[in-house]
Amino acid sequence: MNTRTRTIASFFTVAMAAMLLGAVVTSQIRPEAALARPADPLAVAAVPRPQGPLTLDTFRDVARLQTNGVVNINTTKLLRRPRNDQFREFFGDDWMERFFGPQGGGGGDRPRTQRSLGSGFIVDKTGYILTNRHVVEGADEITVSIGRKDYKAKLVGRDARTDVALLKIDPPSEALTVLNLGDSDQTEPGEWVMAIGNPFGLGGNSVTVGVVSYKGRSMQLQSGTGVDMIQTDASINPGNSGGPLLNTRGEVIGINTLIVTQGLPQSAGVGFAVPINVAKEILPQLRERGKVVRGWLGVQIIALTEDLARTYRRSDAKGASITDVTDGSPADKAGLKQDDVVIGVDGRAVNDNNDLSRYIASKAPGETVRLQVVRNGEERTVSVPLGTFPEQGEESDDDRSAGNAELGMTLRNLTPDIAERLEMPRAARGVVVMDVEAGSNAEDSGLQPRDVIVSVNGAPVDGVDAFRAAIGRAKPEGLARLRVRRGRNHTFLVLKLD
Repeated sequence: MNTRTRTIASFFTVAMAAMLLGAVVTSQIRPEAALARPADPLAVAAVPRPQGPLTLDTFRDVARLQTNGVVNINTTKLLRRPRNDQFREFFGDDWMERFFGPQGGGGGDRPRTQRSLGSGFIVDKTGYILTNRHVVEGADEITVSIGRKDYKAKLVGRDARTDVALLKIDPPSEALTVLNLGDSDQTEPGEWVMAIGNPFGLGGNSVTVGVVSYKGRSMQLQSGTGVDMIQTDASINPGNSGGPLLNTRGEVIGINTLIVTQGLPQSAGVGFAVPINVAKEILPQLRERGKVVRGWLGVQIIALTEDLARTYRRSDAKGASITDVTDGSPADKAGLKQDDVVIGVDGRAVNDNNDLSRYIASKAPGETVRLQVVRNGEERTVSVPLGTFPEQGEESDDDRSAGNAELGMTLRNLTPDIAERLEMPRAARGVVVMDVEAGSNAEDSGLQPRDVIVSVNGAPVDGVDAFRAAIGRAKPEGLARLRVRRGRNHTFLVLKLD
């Protein structure tokens, strides 16, 4: 082969290699095809998703496209400082602040305004916004800031067990930026994520980047069933609550909810987000009912440990042991007993207590579940028609300040949580006195904070609504006889109704 031929051959060899390399590189950086997803009624006119492989510009592009769909939330609540500190001494600072917010200074009984900040994100072009329940709980006024514009927001619905709330603003004339809701089930540890929100109320939206550190970290956001949270090291600080956790396609995979830290309340690289699929499951009920209705069994259960399983003569530590059965509950009526071990439900194995709780919570009241139970070493099947789960901390706004104007006291439904803290049975019923105004009829009667009113003129009261009705019936007499539990004792007090 002469020199000219060798030169031509070499040229074609290089050209062919370049073409092959170009084809390979092109296939590597070709934009991904959009994944086929079912239409989401709350993701209309959503912003475009960033596509392609992860690059140095990925997070910049996600921030540019999605930041306008993240809102700042400001809430105000009018508080009256408790007349004395007996409730604080009994329950502790954490419990008081959970219901009343930070307990700062201030004089006497003068009302004061509590303000709090959080984040949220737009999920519908008509103005629906997702956030955390704890961001807006108890608020008298909610303001949503989008850019430099403020909008009054209405609380449409909230759910204590998942700490999710749905707000609504009147949509402005210009189009809103709607965020796409992704599929959190497809998220894996090690994936890059971005958190957007308003940390420390600095204003505007800040972005932080990290990875999914852990998936499925079970945490109880409210007494009851735990939520399998997404753990991330993307910085989440006070003010970020309710903001979105985004994947590299700009899809929301979680709602930033809480942090675990020691010392100062700021990010220590251990943050948690409610998976967006959990929120998507309850959105229809929040929109239509304002709350989530779940099935209820009425048992307290724990997971089997290896040692506990051996005491039941079980070869493995799978199942849920019943430690208590609520009187009058569906479980009680169906014949379930303490020391029963639930190993299956509706033909599926029960691995632990959370497994059973989540399954029951996914069912609607009135549905019947078939439990496979081990009792005294023998297996049996128990059918249980489910009741309605008694949500805790979900009283109406009227319930929170019932009787304030007329009777001079603030009442709250006696929930299982509060009953337990008062060393009463969780199934106890009544209304708990949260505050008594100085010089009021309630104070003259001898009522005190943490008293529990269990009956009015002999009629049992199982909540604030029943108390109001009983007081209404007693008004013509001008007096009402209250049976009150104080500590471990009961007494009668007479309340003037003038």
